[in-house]
Amino acid sequence: LDQFAEGAGPAGNFLFALVIITVGIAAILYYVLPFLPFIYFMFAVSGWIKSIFEAIVAMPLWALAHLRIDGEGVVGPGATNGYFLLLEIFLRPTLIIFGFVASISIFSALVNVLNQIFDLVIGNLGGYDEELEANIVTGSAPAGTLSNLNIARGTVDEFFFTAMYAIICYLIGLSCFKLVDLIPNNILRWMGVSVSTFQENAGDPAGKLSSNVYKGTLLIGNQVRGTAKGDLAIIAD
Repeated sequence: LDQFAEGAGPAGNFLFALVIITVGIAAILYYVLPFLPFIYFMFAVSGWIKSIFEAIVAMPLWALAHLRIDGEGVVGPGATNGYFLLLEIFLRPTLIIFGFVASISIFSALVNVLNQIFDLVIGNLGGYDEELEANIVTGSAPAGTLSNLNIARGTVDEFFFTAMYAIICYLIGLSCFKLVDLIPNNILRWMGVSVSTFQENAGDPAGKLSSNVYKGTLLIGNQVRGTAKGDLAIIAD
């Protein structure tokens, strides 16, 4: 048993690492990715509520800013940004909903395109021959000829291509669902104004969540592997 455990140790560790990576990717793809629209929407709403309280607290200071009447404009440069912040507060709920709908629509379209071209990309990476593949499908190819596309989709390649597909979907989701925040935060640039709120400095909540999920998966995997090694040691003794 000791010799068997020593011989199977490196291979077992490698296979266990692949299992942990697969579980982590599956958790992100199956649980985190569908939650991304809800996460970004809730954090956008919470940022809007915080901006309202920010405006309530800042009203006295904004009123004092009207005392400075020098410079350009009717209200002066000191109070101009306050009006744009109020405009941003009134526009933000509509912009959040618009960004939410736009992000889901864009994500659905991009994933649909990805599903249609992903097999073509894999075939090109594996040296796909269109003429040979057509001959194999019609049965005119010589007997025993293997499909290049099937060769490219071996067990190992299929695992890594699946992982790449999950990663691409996750990155597409992050880039699309960020529109829920990006549109309200940057829409005033079209008016030549740049004002910042609390929400712009809050960071990316979905990115932090995905990182924590993957770290938790690795931690649980290490604990399970340590427990399994202890059981094997007891059996060997």
